Amino acid sequence: MTFEETVEMHFVQPIQVLLEAFAKEGAEAEHAYFSGVLAIVKDNASEAQMLAAVIELSRCAFLGFYYSPATQSQINDLLDYWIDIAHTMSADTEPH
Repeated sequence: MTFEETVEMHFVQPIQVLLEAFAKEGAEAEHAYFSGVLAIVKDNASEAQMLAAVIELSRCAFLGFYYSPATQSQINDLLDYWIDIAHTMSADTEPH
């Protein structure tokens, strides 16, 4: 799987699912915030954009939003996955 496919399958699509859930729940602030997170990724091949999106996504825990148990679980899974990927993307390629 390419990086672009990974971004689409494991970031874009899960955020879109969350946006649908927020729309159904009437969670307007949460919907707006996660729409903004998704908007950061304009190029699925850009590691820099993904790192920025992951950093922004990680802020969601500190914004005072209420998440239903289902959306909280989805957010946790998304964060767990992308924090691991972000560590890999930001790893120094030069040996110390």
